[in-house]
Amino acid sequence: MIERSATKMIVFVMFVVIWIYERKATANSFEKTPFLFVLRRAAPAPRYGNNHWMSSLVKAHEFFGQMQTENQTFRLLNSNIGAGDTVLHGTFSKTTIRNGLTAHYSDVTNLCDLHTEAESAPHLGIKLFFQGGVSASIGNQDIPMPHRLENSDHWIPSATLFYQQEQELFRRRATVGDRLRKLTIKIFPEWLESGDVFGDAGAHSLKLFTSTRLAARSWRPSAQLVALATQAIKPPPLEPYLKRLYMESRALGIIAEAFSLLVDRRPTPALATSLSASENKRLRRAEELLRNCDSPPSLDELAVEAGVSVNTLQRLFHAAHGMTVFHYVRALKLGQARTALENDGVTIAQAAYLAGYTSPANFATAFKRLHGFSPREARSRR
Repeated sequence: MIERSATKMIVFVMFVVIWIYERKATANSFEKTPFLFVLRRAAPAPRYGNNHWMSSLVKAHEFFGQMQTENQTFRLLNSNIGAGDTVLHGTFSKTTIRNGLTAHYSDVTNLCDLHTEAESAPHLGIKLFFQGGVSASIGNQDIPMPHRLENSDHWIPSATLFYQQEQELFRRRATVGDRLRKLTIKIFPEWLESGDVFGDAGAHSLKLFTSTRLAARSWRPSAQLVALATQAIKPPPLEPYLKRLYMESRALGIIAEAFSLLVDRRPTPALATSLSASENKRLRRAEELLRNCDSPPSLDELAVEAGVSVNTLQRLFHAAHGMTVFHYVRALKLGQARTALENDGVTIAQAAYLAGYTSPANFATAFKRLHGFSPREARSRR
Protein backbone atom coordinates (compact mmCIF):
# COMPACT_ATOMS: atom_id res chain seq x y z
CA MET A 1 0.00 0.00 0.00
CA ILE A 2 2.82 2.43 0.88
CA GLU A 3 4.61 1.70 -2.39
CA ARG A 4 1.38 2.17 -4.37
CA SER A 5 0.67 5.51 -2.63
CA ALA A 6 4.22 6.70 -3.27
CA THR A 7 3.92 5.78 -6.94
CA LYS A 8 0.64 7.72 -7.22
CA MET A 9 2.24 10.72 -5.53
CA ILE A 10 5.22 10.66 -7.93
CA VAL A 11 2.90 10.45 -10.94
CA PHE A 12 0.81 13.33 -9.58
CA VAL A 13 3.89 15.53 -8.99
CA MET A 14 5.21 14.74 -12.49
CA PHE A 15 1.82 15.68 -13.96
CA VAL A 16 1.84 19.02 -12.10
CA VAL A 17 5.40 19.80 -13.23
CA ILE A 18 4.56 19.02 -16.86
CA TRP A 19 1.38 21.14 -16.64
CA ILE A 20 3.29 24.13 -15.23
CA TYR A 21 6.00 23.78 -17.88
CA GLU A 22 3.44 23.71 -20.69
CA ARG A 23 1.65 26.76 -19.27
CA LYS A 24 4.92 28.72 -19.21
CA ALA A 25 5.83 27.62 -22.70
CA THR A 26 2.52 28.75 -24.17
CA ALA A 27 1.92 31.93 -22.19
CA ASN A 28 1.85 35.00 -24.41
CA SER A 29 2.40 32.84 -27.48
CA PHE A 30 0.60 32.80 -30.81
CA GLU A 31 -1.96 30.13 -31.53
CA LYS A 32 -1.75 28.95 -35.13
CA THR A 33 -4.90 28.63 -37.20
CA PRO A 34 -5.18 28.16 -40.98
CA PHE A 35 -3.56 31.10 -42.83
CA LEU A 36 -3.45 33.41 -39.83
CA PHE A 37 -2.12 33.70 -36.31
CA VAL A 38 -4.24 34.94 -33.41
CA LEU A 39 -2.80 36.13 -30.11
CA ARG A 40 -3.54 33.90 -27.13
CA ARG A 41 -3.98 36.34 -24.28
CA ALA A 42 -2.81 34.88 -20.97
CA ALA A 43 -3.61 38.14 -19.16
CA PRO A 44 -5.91 41.12 -19.74
CA ALA A 45 -4.65 43.47 -22.43
CA PRO A 46 -3.35 46.90 -21.37
CA ARG A 47 -5.99 49.62 -21.18
CA TYR A 48 -5.80 53.22 -22.21
CA GLY A 49 -5.54 55.69 -19.36
CA ASN A 50 -8.19 58.35 -20.00
CA ASN A 51 -8.83 56.74 -23.38
CA HIS A 52 -5.13 57.04 -24.29
CA TRP A 53 -2.47 54.42 -24.81
CA MET A 54 0.99 55.74 -25.56
CA SER A 55 4.23 53.83 -25.81
CA SER A 56 7.68 54.09 -27.29
CA LEU A 57 8.62 50.48 -28.05
CA VAL A 58 5.66 48.15 -28.46
CA LYS A 59 5.86 44.39 -27.99
CA ALA A 60 3.75 42.08 -30.12
CA HIS A 61 1.64 40.80 -27.21
CA GLU A 62 0.92 44.39 -26.07
CA PHE A 63 -0.06 45.61 -29.52
CA PHE A 64 -2.19 42.64 -30.57
CA GLY A 65 -3.74 42.33 -27.14
CA GLN A 66 -4.89 45.94 -27.31
CA MET A 67 -6.08 45.64 -30.90
CA GLN A 68 -8.11 42.54 -30.10
CA THR A 69 -9.58 44.21 -27.03
CA GLU A 70 -10.94 46.92 -29.33
CA ASN A 71 -11.83 44.58 -32.19
CA GLN A 72 -11.98 40.83 -31.69
CA THR A 73 -11.72 40.22 -35.44
CA PHE A 74 -8.21 41.72 -35.58
CA ARG A 75 -5.83 39.17 -37.12
CA LEU A 76 -2.13 38.89 -37.86
CA LEU A 77 -1.50 37.26 -41.23
CA ASN A 78 2.26 36.70 -41.14
CA SER A 79 3.49 33.91 -38.89
CA ASN A 80 7.10 34.80 -38.10
CA ILE A 81 6.40 37.09 -35.13
CA GLY A 82 6.85 36.00 -31.53
CA ALA A 83 4.88 37.41 -28.61
CA GLY A 84 7.96 39.05 -27.13
CA ASP A 85 9.16 40.62 -30.38
CA THR A 86 9.23 44.41 -30.59
CA VAL A 87 7.05 45.24 -33.58
CA LEU A 88 6.52 49.02 -33.49
CA HIS A 89 8.18 52.19 -32.30
CA GLY A 90 6.13 55.31 -31.79
CA THR A 91 2.99 56.78 -30.27
CA PHE A 92 -0.67 55.80 -30.25
CA SER A 93 -3.65 57.63 -28.78
CA LYS A 94 -7.40 57.21 -28.84
CA THR A 95 -9.85 59.80 -27.53
CA THR A 96 -13.61 59.45 -27.25
CA ILE A 97 -14.64 63.06 -27.85
CA ARG A 98 -18.35 62.42 -27.56
CA ASN A 99 -20.66 59.44 -27.85
CA GLY A 100 -20.21 58.25 -31.45
CA LEU A 101 -17.22 60.52 -32.19
CA THR A 102 -13.64 59.34 -31.68
CA ALA A 103 -10.17 60.47 -32.71
CA HIS A 104 -7.29 58.05 -33.29
CA TYR A 105 -3.74 59.32 -33.73
CA SER A 106 -0.59 57.35 -34.41
CA ASP A 107 2.98 58.07 -35.42
CA VAL A 108 4.71 54.70 -35.69
CA THR A 109 7.60 53.02 -37.45
CA ASN A 110 7.38 49.30 -38.22
CA LEU A 111 10.27 47.28 -36.82
CA CYS A 112 9.17 44.17 -38.73
CA ASP A 113 6.84 43.24 -41.57
CA LEU A 114 3.22 43.44 -40.40
CA HIS A 115 0.31 42.14 -42.43
CA THR A 116 -3.00 42.50 -40.58
CA GLU A 117 -6.71 42.56 -41.24
CA ALA A 118 -9.91 43.18 -39.28
CA GLU A 119 -13.62 43.62 -39.85
CA SER A 120 -14.44 47.32 -39.74
CA ALA A 121 -17.86 48.25 -38.32
CA PRO A 122 -20.17 50.54 -40.33
CA HIS A 123 -19.22 54.19 -39.85
CA LEU A 124 -18.34 57.46 -41.51
CA GLY A 125 -14.68 58.36 -41.18
CA ILE A 126 -12.02 60.88 -42.16
CA LYS A 127 -8.48 59.60 -42.58
CA LEU A 128 -5.67 62.17 -42.62
CA PHE A 129 -2.18 60.99 -43.53
CA PHE A 130 0.65 63.45 -42.90
CA GLN A 131 3.80 61.46 -43.55
CA GLY A 132 4.99 58.06 -44.72
CA GLY A 133 2.88 55.29 -46.16
CA VAL A 134 1.78 51.67 -46.08
CA SER A 135 -0.48 49.57 -48.29
CA ALA A 136 -4.02 49.75 -46.88
CA SER A 137 -7.55 49.20 -48.12
CA ILE A 138 -11.17 49.06 -46.93
CA GLY A 139 -13.21 46.58 -48.91
CA ASN A 140 -12.20 47.12 -52.52
CA GLN A 141 -11.10 50.74 -51.93
CA ASP A 142 -7.39 51.49 -51.66
CA ILE A 143 -6.55 54.25 -49.19
CA PRO A 144 -4.48 57.06 -50.77
CA MET A 145 -1.22 57.88 -49.00
CA PRO A 146 0.80 61.12 -48.85
CA HIS A 147 3.73 61.67 -51.21
CA ARG A 148 7.10 63.25 -50.64
CA LEU A 149 8.48 65.98 -52.86
CA GLU A 150 11.56 65.10 -54.87
CA ASN A 151 14.87 65.94 -53.18
CA SER A 152 13.01 67.12 -50.10
CA ASP A 153 11.93 65.90 -46.67
CA HIS A 154 8.57 67.61 -47.10
CA TRP A 155 5.44 65.47 -47.46
CA ILE A 156 2.20 66.45 -49.18
CA PRO A 157 -0.57 65.13 -46.89
CA SER A 158 -3.64 63.26 -48.09
CA ALA A 159 -7.18 63.04 -46.77
CA THR A 160 -10.05 60.68 -47.50
CA LEU A 161 -13.69 60.73 -46.43
CA PHE A 162 -14.96 57.15 -46.17
CA TYR A 163 -18.40 55.72 -45.63
CA GLN A 164 -19.29 52.06 -45.20
CA GLN A 165 -22.85 50.86 -44.83
CA GLU A 166 -21.90 47.32 -43.83
CA GLN A 167 -18.95 45.59 -42.22
CA GLU A 168 -15.94 45.72 -44.53
CA LEU A 169 -12.56 44.06 -44.38
CA PHE A 170 -9.74 46.45 -43.50
CA ARG A 171 -6.30 45.26 -44.69
CA ARG A 172 -2.92 46.76 -43.87
CA ARG A 173 0.47 45.65 -45.18
CA ALA A 174 3.61 47.35 -43.84
CA THR A 175 7.25 46.41 -44.22
CA VAL A 176 10.11 46.95 -41.82
CA GLY A 177 11.15 50.62 -41.74
CA ASP A 178 7.78 51.96 -42.91
CA ARG A 179 6.68 55.02 -40.96
CA LEU A 180 3.17 56.44 -40.94
CA ARG A 181 1.79 59.49 -39.13
CA LYS A 182 -1.99 59.80 -39.30
CA LEU A 183 -5.17 61.01 -37.63
CA THR A 184 -8.52 59.29 -38.04
CA ILE A 185 -11.87 60.81 -37.05
CA LYS A 186 -14.57 58.13 -36.74
CA ILE A 187 -18.21 59.19 -36.86
CA PHE A 188 -20.88 56.70 -35.83
CA PRO A 189 -24.70 56.92 -36.33
CA GLU A 190 -25.40 58.02 -32.74
CA TRP A 191 -23.32 61.20 -33.20
CA LEU A 192 -24.99 62.03 -36.51
CA GLU A 193 -28.43 61.44 -35.00
CA SER A 194 -27.70 63.47 -31.85
CA GLY A 195 -26.83 66.50 -34.00
CA ASP A 196 -29.71 65.92 -36.42
CA VAL A 197 -27.17 66.22 -39.24
CA PHE A 198 -29.50 64.75 -41.85
CA GLY A 199 -32.44 66.90 -40.76
CA ASP A 200 -31.24 69.91 -42.76
CA ALA A 201 -32.62 70.17 -46.29
CA GLY A 202 -29.13 71.05 -47.53
CA ALA A 203 -27.75 67.68 -46.43
CA HIS A 204 -28.97 66.00 -49.62
CA SER A 205 -25.44 65.47 -50.97
CA LEU A 206 -24.33 63.88 -47.68
CA LYS A 207 -27.38 61.60 -47.76
CA LEU A 208 -26.48 60.63 -51.31
CA PHE A 209 -22.86 59.92 -50.31
CA THR A 210 -24.03 57.64 -47.48
CA SER A 211 -26.63 55.84 -49.58
CA THR A 212 -24.14 53.41 -51.13
CA ARG A 213 -22.51 50.40 -49.52
CA LEU A 214 -18.99 51.84 -49.72
CA ALA A 215 -18.06 55.38 -50.72
CA ALA A 216 -14.82 57.36 -50.69
CA ARG A 217 -13.77 60.90 -51.58
CA SER A 218 -10.08 61.90 -51.46
CA TRP A 219 -8.58 65.36 -51.53
CA ARG A 220 -5.49 67.30 -50.57
CA PRO A 221 -6.30 68.87 -47.18
CA SER A 222 -6.08 72.63 -46.85
CA ALA A 223 -3.50 74.31 -44.65
CA GLN A 224 -6.32 75.22 -42.26
CA LEU A 225 -7.38 71.58 -41.93
CA VAL A 226 -3.79 70.46 -41.29
CA ALA A 227 -3.54 73.16 -38.61
CA LEU A 228 -6.77 71.95 -36.97
CA ALA A 229 -5.50 68.37 -37.01
CA THR A 230 -2.19 69.42 -35.46
CA GLN A 231 -4.06 71.26 -32.70
CA ALA A 232 -6.19 68.17 -32.02
CA ILE A 233 -3.07 66.01 -31.83
CA LYS A 234 -1.19 68.42 -29.52
CA PRO A 235 -3.80 70.28 -27.47
CA PRO A 236 -2.60 72.88 -24.95
CA PRO A 237 -2.64 72.03 -21.21
CA LEU A 238 -6.31 72.24 -20.20
CA GLU A 239 -8.71 70.81 -17.66
CA PRO A 240 -10.19 67.51 -18.95
CA TYR A 241 -13.61 68.98 -19.79
CA LEU A 242 -12.03 71.95 -21.59
CA LYS A 243 -9.66 69.67 -23.44
CA ARG A 244 -12.59 67.62 -24.73
CA LEU A 245 -14.37 70.77 -25.91
CA TYR A 246 -11.14 71.98 -27.54
CA MET A 247 -10.71 68.69 -29.40
CA GLU A 248 -14.37 68.60 -30.42
CA SER A 249 -14.13 72.09 -31.94
CA ARG A 250 -11.10 70.99 -34.00
CA ALA A 251 -12.80 67.76 -35.04
CA LEU A 252 -15.87 69.72 -36.14
CA GLY A 253 -13.66 71.95 -38.31
CA ILE A 254 -12.14 68.87 -39.95
CA ILE A 255 -15.58 67.32 -40.49
CA ALA A 256 -16.90 70.59 -41.96
CA GLU A 257 -14.18 70.69 -44.63
CA ALA A 258 -14.74 67.03 -45.50
CA PHE A 259 -18.52 67.42 -45.77
CA SER A 260 -18.17 70.63 -47.78
CA LEU A 261 -16.46 68.64 -50.55
CA LEU A 262 -19.76 66.93 -51.20
CA VAL A 263 -21.64 70.17 -51.87
CA ASP A 264 -18.99 72.70 -53.00
CA ARG A 265 -18.90 72.89 -56.80
CA ARG A 266 -15.86 75.13 -56.90
CA PRO A 267 -12.47 73.55 -57.76
CA THR A 268 -11.44 71.49 -54.76
CA PRO A 269 -7.92 70.52 -53.70
CA ALA A 270 -8.13 66.96 -55.00
CA LEU A 271 -5.25 64.55 -54.82
CA ALA A 272 -5.14 63.54 -58.45
CA THR A 273 -8.46 64.33 -60.07
CA SER A 274 -8.49 68.10 -60.65
CA LEU A 275 -4.86 68.40 -61.80
CA SER A 276 -3.15 66.52 -64.59
CA ALA A 277 0.20 64.77 -64.11
CA SER A 278 2.07 67.61 -65.81
CA GLU A 279 0.23 70.21 -63.69
CA ASN A 280 1.08 68.30 -60.51
CA LYS A 281 4.72 68.20 -61.58
CA ARG A 282 4.80 71.97 -62.13
CA LEU A 283 3.02 72.55 -58.83
CA ARG A 284 5.55 70.40 -56.94
CA ARG A 285 8.37 72.33 -58.62
CA ALA A 286 6.92 75.63 -57.39
CA GLU A 287 6.38 74.22 -53.89
CA GLU A 288 9.97 73.01 -53.72
CA LEU A 289 11.30 76.42 -54.75
CA LEU A 290 9.24 78.15 -52.06
CA ARG A 291 10.34 75.74 -49.36
CA ASN A 292 14.03 75.62 -50.18
CA CYS A 293 14.82 79.31 -50.65
CA ASP A 294 15.61 81.85 -47.95
CA SER A 295 13.96 84.69 -49.87
CA PRO A 296 10.82 83.73 -51.84
CA PRO A 297 10.99 84.61 -55.55
CA SER A 298 8.52 87.03 -57.07
CA LEU A 299 5.33 85.64 -58.56
CA ASP A 300 6.66 86.19 -62.09
CA GLU A 301 9.98 84.45 -61.26
CA LEU A 302 8.18 81.52 -59.65
CA ALA A 303 5.91 81.11 -62.68
CA VAL A 304 8.91 81.09 -65.04
CA GLU A 305 10.71 78.48 -62.91
CA ALA A 306 7.59 76.30 -62.82
CA GLY A 307 7.07 76.67 -66.58
CA VAL A 308 3.58 78.17 -66.41
CA SER A 309 1.91 81.58 -66.61
CA VAL A 310 1.13 83.58 -63.48
CA ASN A 311 -2.60 82.93 -63.89
CA THR A 312 -2.03 79.19 -64.28
CA LEU A 313 0.24 79.17 -61.22
CA GLN A 314 -2.46 80.82 -59.12
CA ARG A 315 -5.01 78.31 -60.40
CA LEU A 316 -2.77 75.37 -59.48
CA PHE A 317 -2.26 76.64 -55.93
CA HIS A 318 -5.94 77.35 -55.49
CA ALA A 319 -6.85 73.86 -56.74
CA ALA A 320 -4.24 72.14 -54.56
CA HIS A 321 -4.36 74.26 -51.40
CA GLY A 322 -7.50 76.36 -51.63
CA MET A 323 -5.48 79.59 -51.49
CA THR A 324 -3.34 81.97 -53.53
CA VAL A 325 0.44 81.71 -53.78
CA PHE A 326 0.77 84.66 -51.40
CA HIS A 327 -1.38 83.03 -48.72
CA TYR A 328 0.43 79.72 -49.24
CA VAL A 329 3.81 81.41 -48.60
CA ARG A 330 2.43 83.15 -45.53
CA ALA A 331 1.08 79.88 -44.11
CA LEU A 332 4.41 78.20 -44.91
CA LYS A 333 6.38 80.90 -43.08
CA LEU A 334 4.02 80.80 -40.11
CA GLY A 335 4.49 77.04 -39.96
CA GLN A 336 8.25 77.45 -39.95
CA ALA A 337 7.93 80.04 -37.18
CA ARG A 338 5.86 77.62 -35.13
CA THR A 339 8.51 74.90 -35.51
CA ALA A 340 11.20 77.35 -34.40
CA LEU A 341 9.16 78.39 -31.35
CA GLU A 342 8.32 74.84 -30.29
CA ASN A 343 11.64 73.15 -31.04
CA ASP A 344 14.39 75.76 -31.16
CA GLY A 345 13.30 78.12 -28.39
CA VAL A 346 13.56 81.31 -30.45
CA THR A 347 11.99 84.48 -29.10
CA ILE A 348 8.65 85.72 -30.42
CA ALA A 349 10.42 88.63 -32.10
CA GLN A 350 12.82 86.23 -33.83
CA ALA A 351 9.90 84.01 -34.93
CA ALA A 352 8.13 87.09 -36.32
CA TYR A 353 11.23 87.96 -38.33
CA LEU A 354 11.45 84.37 -39.66
CA ALA A 355 7.83 84.65 -40.82
CA GLY A 356 8.50 87.99 -42.53
CA TYR A 357 6.70 90.24 -40.05
CA THR A 358 8.18 93.49 -38.77
CA SER A 359 5.47 93.81 -36.11
CA PRO A 360 5.33 91.08 -33.41
CA ALA A 361 1.71 92.08 -32.73
CA ASN A 362 0.66 91.50 -36.36
CA PHE A 363 2.63 88.25 -36.33
CA ALA A 364 0.85 87.08 -33.18
CA THR A 365 -2.56 87.83 -34.73
CA ALA A 366 -1.79 85.94 -37.96
CA PHE A 367 -0.16 83.08 -36.04
CA LYS A 368 -3.19 82.56 -33.78
CA ARG A 369 -5.61 82.81 -36.72
CA LEU A 370 -3.79 79.96 -38.49
CA HIS A 371 -2.75 77.70 -35.61
CA GLY A 372 -5.46 78.39 -33.04
CA PHE A 373 -3.08 79.41 -30.23
CA SER A 374 -0.65 82.23 -29.60
CA PRO A 375 3.13 82.26 -30.24
CA ARG A 376 3.64 82.47 -26.47
CA GLU A 377 1.64 79.25 -26.01
CA ALA A 378 3.65 77.58 -28.79
CA ARG A 379 6.91 78.55 -27.08
CA SER A 380 5.67 77.13 -23.75
CA ARG A 381 5.21 73.70 -25.35
CA ARG A 382 8.96 73.06 -25.46
